[in-house]
Amino acid sequence: MTILRRIAIPCLLLLMGATIHAQTFETGGLVGAQYEMKIIKGWHWNAESQLRFDHNFTHYDRWKVSVGTDYTFWKKRIKVGASYSLMNYQDDEGIFDWRHRLTGALTFAYKASSWKIAYRAAFQWTFRDEKRGSYRFNPKSYMRNRVSFSYSIPQKPLKVYIAEEFWWRLYHPEKKIIDHLRTTLGLEYNINKHHTLDFHVRSDNEVQVNNPTHILYLGVKYSFD
Repeated sequence: MTILRRIAIPCLLLLMGATIHAQTFETGGLVGAQYEMKIIKGWHWNAESQLRFDHNFTHYDRWKVSVGTDYTFWKKRIKVGASYSLMNYQDDEGIFDWRHRLTGALTFAYKASSWKIAYRAAFQWTFRDEKRGSYRFNPKSYMRNRVSFSYSIPQKPLKVYIAEEFWWRLYHPEKKIIDHLRTTLGLEYNINKHHTLDFHVRSDNEVQVNNPTHILYLGVKYSFD
């Protein structure tokens, strides 16, 4: 576990620093489950659901269910995928809002021994319900860029990882800026060949916007195939 401590402690300090730099911030929780099914070699179908809480774990913020497919090729180094998400939000006044999201992604990964580095570029479009009112921009479109590093501990069913992601705003013709940063530090535990638990800490930070929010999430996700 010496290697694990050497990796996790500096990353955790970096993660906390990214959030605590803000004057005020809050905490929240993430609970999710994911299922993946192999269709043919390299091609998979997946489904995922997630509950998100904010205001220091006291407020239901969002429920999301997603379905998607992806195809991996070239020695498992390149993956292309697409997904659809249905999301239910609740604002601070208790009003619920339904949204729809389409995402297309391209991932390049390289693995050397127990180490792996991956870069993912994703384009997403989020549609809001016009029946609730008119919106200046609908859908809201982003390019999301994520870089991740992971290390599988030899002879242990454990993998540690850290990821950094930023949102590049595309929907506003005059303000195509980066307005959201996300840092994630996690630990995956392989229960067996088909079942995995993922424990993670995630720092979400809005930037270059008025009244930015800064939230530190604690999350757990169960994956099976």
